[in-house]
Order: sequence, then structure tokens, then C-alpha cells
Amino acid sequence: GAPQKPAAPKAFAAPPAEPAIQKTGPFTPVLITDENELMRLVSALPENAVVAFDTETDTLDTTAAKLVGFSFAWEEEKGYYAAIGHNYLGAPDQISYEAAKGAIGAIFAKARVIGQNLKFDLHVLEHALGLKNLPVFHDTMILAWLIDPGRPVGLDALCKTWLGHEMIAFKTITKGLKDFSQVDVESACRYAAEDAVMTLRLFPRLLERLGLQDSALIALAEKTELPFMRVLMGMEDTGVMIDIPFFSTLKTRMDADLADLQKRIHTLAGESFNINSTQQLGMVLFERLGLPAGKKTKTGYSTDESVLLELKDRHPIIDELLNYRELAKLKSTYIDPLLLLASAKPDARVSTHFSQVGTATGRLSSSEPNLQNIPTRTETGRQIRRGFIAKPGCVLIGADYSQIELRLLAHFSEDQTLLAAFEAGRDIHMETARVIFGDELAKEKRNLAKSVNFGLLYGMGSRKLAADTGISAAEAKQVIEHYFASFPTVKSYLESIKREAHENGFVTTLLGRRRYFDFNNARAQFIAMFEREAVNTRFQGSAADLIKLAMIRLHERFKGNDRAVMILQIHDELLFELEAAYAGEAAAVIAEEMKRAFKLKVPLEVSINQGQSWAELK
Repeated sequence: GAPQKPAAPKAFAAPPAEPAIQKTGPFTPVLITDENELMRLVSALPENAVVAFDTETDTLDTTAAKLVGFSFAWEEEKGYYAAIGHNYLGAPDQISYEAAKGAIGAIFAKARVIGQNLKFDLHVLEHALGLKNLPVFHDTMILAWLIDPGRPVGLDALCKTWLGHEMIAFKTITKGLKDFSQVDVESACRYAAEDAVMTLRLFPRLLERLGLQDSALIALAEKTELPFMRVLMGMEDTGVMIDIPFFSTLKTRMDADLADLQKRIHTLAGESFNINSTQQLGMVLFERLGLPAGKKTKTGYSTDESVLLELKDRHPIIDELLNYRELAKLKSTYIDPLLLLASAKPDARVSTHFSQVGTATGRLSSSEPNLQNIPTRTETGRQIRRGFIAKPGCVLIGADYSQIELRLLAHFSEDQTLLAAFEAGRDIHMETARVIFGDELAKEKRNLAKSVNFGLLYGMGSRKLAADTGISAAEAKQVIEHYFASFPTVKSYLESIKREAHENGFVTTLLGRRRYFDFNNARAQFIAMFEREAVNTRFQGSAADLIKLAMIRLHERFKGNDRAVMILQIHDELLFELEAAYAGEAAAVIAEEMKRAFKLKVPLEVSINQGQSWAELK
């Protein structure tokens, strides 16, 4: 008879089980300092072989990094390291940049290249060698993140978890040295070859595990996440222009404000002390001024924000302290670093590092500097945004998905009232207010309805609603009950997400990405938190999927067009720098591509704002 089909592997329930560690054997690191030998190796590469590739540099700043060497491996027992820029007394002759460029170009053309965090390596090759648009096959960091976005995805952690292998620590080989270029070539070879070999060994295991979880996730990695990596590279390369004179003035003003606040705080305390020292501050607040002390830690009294907020009405010094801290934080987080970074660049443009694997929901994270968290609620936060400007002859455009998470709620829950309101283009918060409070009160209750609309997606209970809106806890409870009675499908849908999370151990987003929750081993107080996060992940994670698709489309659409560049993503909003004369035409393209990114059961709407600075876009 016909051979029986093997049973389909069962999808993982609960967080993906710890992988069975497959211990791996030793490997041979091979140092290459001779160009002919390098060319001979590359030409011996089998066509279409999977090759793991990694670069070593003298700094993590990809725009300024010099290539010190690169490693590659296509067999699990052997890793090669081509030394290029090691620079110490007695260093051997090494491979020239020209020969390295030829060899690397040939590897990428001939083989299927994989790597761990390839965005970094591709950036380096582009800036240091002028190699652009190199084709890549897979990225182990992205695969590991898709397997379980709640776990560390660095190479050291992955090797420990999957291969039971302790990697050579970067610190140990660069100890006491200025940077990697001073590491002797033999040690560098062992360290770098290990990176390539272990990436090669990890790759088939990660791919197999991802396919067992859901084969569609492999397609997601190839069709969405890898192209998205290119989009981020483009944005990081372009950067955003900083108005240096404006920031210098702002810095001077903030320094004066901080000095003023310090004086007022010292006067109210009746003595001078170091405000930034929690120990000294604790002594002043709780011993000298006799305020009720909250938590006491090993090092003394706690003076964190929650403690200060509890004391807000007890003494006028508290308000001044909170203001002082907020200003000092904005200055050290944004003003100082942005001025420093912009002043170092001839075009005053600053780049942030975007990580596509930085969060469990799938949202991008931004660091060095983090441009996604500049507060918009405070005047100083808005001031900071005024310092991000368009270059001469250009304007900035902000394109924002309007009420994206509520549209996703309508799409997923298929609630008739919500679907009809979005279909007709009505104001959804007004609509909610009308449904809950009736026509007469709708207008004055719109903001309350807005808080409910967004709050429920984040698992907000009546206590939090009361605290956020200033109504009583009893009224808040009533409002939420009324909301659910008016939108019955929404309630049953939100409950179904929690049920699904309990039953499967994970929730999925619009594109099928998964986030895992270990309900079986969770203590009682974590269960409610996991349920909130499950609901949040469905909406925030799906919104992240949508904007990713839109960014990939826009990147393709504007490829090779210098008149329009995407410069920033702040969750549901995209920022572009456009030639002023081209702004109208480009804005229409941006809105159209964003609306067409994915077909939901309700129309996607995009609001577009234009200005000379980021602050003008709201």
C-alpha cells in the first residue's frame, strides 16, 4: 500500500519547551593573512552553500567603524578568520581592503549567507568597503526572536540554550586594550571563527524549531522581517537633522532653570545638599523635614518617584524635586547627547539604532539615543521636538495611522456597532460616548469614552480608569459595565483572547507572530498581568505588524528617490523628509501605501501633517 504520511507535529502549547541541548564538538579555527589563500578558499566554496558570516570592527558605531577582520564558515568543524586591520607591535602582514572587498563580494554572490544580527555587518560593509545591497539568506537573531520574543536573542545566550556551549567573552580578549584592532591575530581568530561556526550550527536548529511551531513563521522571517531589516538600515543611514543653535539655547536655559530649582529646593530644605544623592535627599526629607518615610532599603530611604508622589501634598519641596528630576532627566537623556552627536557630524544629522527584536510585542525599540520616548505631554518635551528639523529646501511630514488599535479591535471582534462607525467614517470616541451616555451627554463625555476605548485594549480596570479620569471608582465600574453591555461582541472577544492564551500558552498577532505566556507556572498575581499583556499583544503587536508592512512598501516605493526619505518611526507614526516642491505628491503616495498595507474589515485611515520641525507635526 501507499506509505503512511507521518503525523503532523503538534503545535507547541505553553512557552516553547526548553530545546534539548545538542552538545557540539570542537572546531578548528583557521587564520588567513594571505590574499591568495583567501581567494583560493572563496573559489572553492560550493555553489549555494549556506555560509555563516561575521565582521569584527574597532567600534560599534557602524558609520565610523573600520573593518578589523571577518570570519566565515560553511562546515560545522571549521571556521576561517581573515585578518585585515590588526594594529599592534609585531602584527603580521594582513589582507588589504581591496582583496577583502573582492572576497566578501564573491561570498555573498555565490553562497546563501546567514549571520547573527546581520544589520550590523551589512552596515559595516557598506560604510567601510562600499559594498551595498548584498543578498542575505537568514538571520539567526531574527529566527530566535520569532521562536520566542520573550527570551534573550544574543549569540552567547543562544549558544548556551541550544548548544550548551560557553562562548569566548569579548571582554576577556579585549581586556586592557583600546579596541579589537589591538587583539593579537591568533586570539582574534579563535574568537571570530567561533562566532561563525556557532551561528552555522545554530541555524538549522532554529529553522527546524520555527517550522515545528508554525511553518508560516519561516515565510514571515523571509518575506517581512529580512526586508524590514533593510528599511531600518536606510533610516539609520539617513538620520535626522538637529538644529544645533536651538539646542544650545535650550541647554543654556535648562541649566539656568536647574540652578533655580536647586536654589529653591535648598531654601525649602533649610540647607545645601546634593539633590542627586538619594542618601542625602532621604536624610533631608525624612529626618530633617520629618516627612513620613516609605520604603527603606539597605542603602537608606527610598526616594524613587512613587515615594515622592505619595508625599506630594505634604510639603512644597516635593513638587520642586519632581520638576528638578524631570528636567535633569530630559537634559541628560536628550539635550546633552543630541548636541554632542550632532556637533560631531558635518551635516548635523543624528542616527538612532533601531532594533526589530527589542520588544516582546514586536514594536521597534530605538537606542543611542532613544528617539521614540521623547515625552509629548510636557512643554519641555515639546521643545525638544522643535530641535528636529528638515534640511534646507525640505519639509518634514508625519504620517500617522489614526486609531489603529481600535480599528484592529473592530476587525478582530467584528462588533457591528464598531464596524459600522468606522465604515461610515464617524468619530469613534463620539460614537462610544453616544452609545454609553446617550446623545445629550455625548459631547462632554467624549474624553471619558476615549479613555475607555483605549484603556480596555490595555486591560485597564475600573480603579485605573477612575485614577486616570478623576471619576469615582463606583462610576468607573458602571461606565465599564455599560460599555460592555453596549458592545457585547467586544467583551466576548477580549475574553476569547485570554482564553486562547490560557489554552495555547501563546497569542498571535495579525501576521501570526507569537508571544508566549507560562500560565501553568505563574503565581496568582501574575495571571492577571499575563492576561492583560495577552490582550495588549494582540493589538499592539498587530499594529506593529501593519506599520512594518507599510514601511516595507514605502521603502520600495521611494527606492533611489532622493526627494523623499523615511527618517523615523515612532510606533504608529512615520516621519519623512521631503523636498518641499515634491511634498504634496509624496504625501499622497505615503497615505495610499499605508492604507493598502493590509486589508482589514474596516478602512485604514492615515492623517498627514507637514512642518519644518517635528513639533509642528501635531
